[in-house]
Amino acid sequence: MKSKSNYSKLFGAFSLTFLGDGLTLAAVPWLVSTLTTDTLYASITMTALRLPWLIFSLPVGVLIDRYSRKHMLVGASFTRMIFLLFLTICIWGGWISIPLLALFMFGIGLSRVVFDSTVQTIIPQVVEEKKLEKANGQFTAGQLITSDILGVALGGFIITMHIVYPFAIDTVTAILSLLLISGLRGSFHPAKSKESQVQEQAEKETRPMKNWKREMWSGIQYVFQDRFLRGLAILSVTITLMFSMILVTQIFFVREVLQLEAYAFGILISIATIGSILGSQAVAYMRKRWSSKQLILLSILSMGLLYGAVGLTSNAYVVGGLYFCAAFFIVVYNVIRSSILQRSVPNELLGRVGSVFRFLSFGISAIGTLLGGLLVRVSETFFDRLFSLQLPYLLLSVVYILACFLFASKMRNVAEQ
Repeated sequence: MKSKSNYSKLFGAFSLTFLGDGLTLAAVPWLVSTLTTDTLYASITMTALRLPWLIFSLPVGVLIDRYSRKHMLVGASFTRMIFLLFLTICIWGGWISIPLLALFMFGIGLSRVVFDSTVQTIIPQVVEEKKLEKANGQFTAGQLITSDILGVALGGFIITMHIVYPFAIDTVTAILSLLLISGLRGSFHPAKSKESQVQEQAEKETRPMKNWKREMWSGIQYVFQDRFLRGLAILSVTITLMFSMILVTQIFFVREVLQLEAYAFGILISIATIGSILGSQAVAYMRKRWSSKQLILLSILSMGLLYGAVGLTSNAYVVGGLYFCAAFFIVVYNVIRSSILQRSVPNELLGRVGSVFRFLSFGISAIGTLLGGLLVRVSETFFDRLFSLQLPYLLLSVVYILACFLFASKMRNVAEQ
């Protein structure tokens, strides 16, 4: 299974999926902003997109460790294609509304839970362990280039032609991705130790629901019994909760504070993504010189300072530079965290342990998006609209800096993975 052909097909499907995803994610906020100016009401769509992470992350982790990971990817791509097709039809026909859009976002979000979770577990099955940082860096760079540079930049431009076009193109990329994944050679069932096989055979005689719960619990137990992984999991919750608060209000910040239109918004995000790409390529070099803990702390502190500065300016050029630098450290943090999990967790548990982290981080973002919209709405009763849109950045800065120092003090004497 560890062949260049499989790696190329997986990487191609991954890149196509995120190219279409970038187009859709660029178009959705602008579509929402034409339907409402209420940040709390607008946050419903992003909450719907993130909610599947909260509901399905843990069960999906069990499925990934039970069944063929190739089949999981095929099912995810097919589901994504169907929801995108009907979303495109509804937008073209003029039938779209916030509740209906939220429904489609939930379906697309569900497909993303399965796809993203499975890709992280299948990478170690197509590359050698010593090349994990390099492979993760390439996949991260591929996601950033296709989604945040090509997808968002093209999405911002294509929106000016017709709002439906990004969704239609995303439907096509979902079809192409499905074809590539279907061409992977091998079964891609999770590798299991002899002890795991014996235990699994014994548990087949017990009740299926009991097995299901036991398997989910084993992933949770593995994370929270390890002090370093437990600290990393709690940190992930904090990071994602605050970041999702700025993401949901970002479109209004860009339009009203920075006074940018769709195409300029695409350029702004593309500039930030160049920083992300540099981060994805630099992380392997940085890891040779610093420990994982040091890089995680450096990344969090840098993000806190940089995003705090965003909340203090309304200059689009300054914000572009700050986004560029912050994006560099976002990727360093994510790649290091992924590599820690892939290296330290047994393959037969990787799906479940990874799902715990996605449940705690991406799942909590469903709450963060609502809190972000609520924060701006409440703030507007005391302050003006512009400051209210800057407030999430300032709050994020304070929390990230505090989290950095707390994590450093708690993990000082803990051996990293």
